[in-house]
Amino acid sequence: MTAPRLRTRQRHHGPPAPWAGRRTRRLARCLLAAFAVAAASACGAQPPPTTPHEGGAEPLAHHVRFGAFTYGGVWQGMEPVLRLESELGRPLDVVHWFMNWDHAYDARMVDAVAAGGRAPLISWQPLRQDVHDIATGRFDDYLRSWARGIRDAPVPVYLRPFPEMNGDWVPWNGDPDALRAAWTRMTALFAAEGAHQVRWVWSPNVTDEPRTDGNRLERYYPGSDQVDVLALSGYNWGEARPAIGWRSFEQVFATGYARLTALGPQPVWLAELASTDVGGDKPAWVRGMFAATAFPRIEALVWFDEDKETDWRLAADPAVLRAFQAGLGVAPLGANLR
Repeated sequence: MTAPRLRTRQRHHGPPAPWAGRRTRRLARCLLAAFAVAAASACGAQPPPTTPHEGGAEPLAHHVRFGAFTYGGVWQGMEPVLRLESELGRPLDVVHWFMNWDHAYDARMVDAVAAGGRAPLISWQPLRQDVHDIATGRFDDYLRSWARGIRDAPVPVYLRPFPEMNGDWVPWNGDPDALRAAWTRMTALFAAEGAHQVRWVWSPNVTDEPRTDGNRLERYYPGSDQVDVLALSGYNWGEARPAIGWRSFEQVFATGYARLTALGPQPVWLAELASTDVGGDKPAWVRGMFAATAFPRIEALVWFDEDKETDWRLAADPAVLRAFQAGLGVAPLGANLR
């Protein structure tokens, strides 16, 4: 159940487009109109009925925040985000994008996301910076520049450094001691700069790769006083990776969630998740996700919305899109217009 290899995501990291383009404003106006129609047609709409869990936990559909990473979103302006919101029929609660340590903090990106009431989630990847050098201070000036930028942000910024650190596809994997030292150095520098708007998101993969004792996700944990949000990455690969096969939402996340929640009391986000449509029923998988009651501490689902290793997108198939809309209590546009 390994997540997509982050090294192949660099095509998203080109220079950002201008933020005040006429096309973005026009799409935003259309999107607002679409939301108004959806709200009018969805009066009283509720998530699909579910069976209560034995422990009394409510299904995720009743309380979870929903967000997404979109291909090109934020880096190419807000149009990809607005387009996805238009297809979904509701604003995203969280907008996720990736940045390397070769890039300066860009307030324009955060401001554009925050302007619509969305929470920014940035996966921060030191692809060419050694974790030992980070831990010993070589990149302190760079860290302080980000801290000062986030200090002045209009909303809390959810920062996800070293994502999937227990996966051997990322260069910061393999030395838990050095990663913990780098993490604590980061948090100390941000605190010294008064960056109180930062929210630290610690986010391993659902499985350890390699599955050795020395690479267990728990070994990378810097401590509850260093982390604001516990998070996971997990994917249903289905027959796109036959060795893994089709797995339900609960099968993908149950073990990782249990291990994660044993580490601390923080809220839990699924910072990267998605399902293929190869080898099973993707609409049913989505319905099962929203109906799940075994994960009471999950507060946000952040979908990886790209046609990449397989088609992860939520709106590529109308039946999948309807499953998302039902889970989020959104009536399809025009559903009640006769």
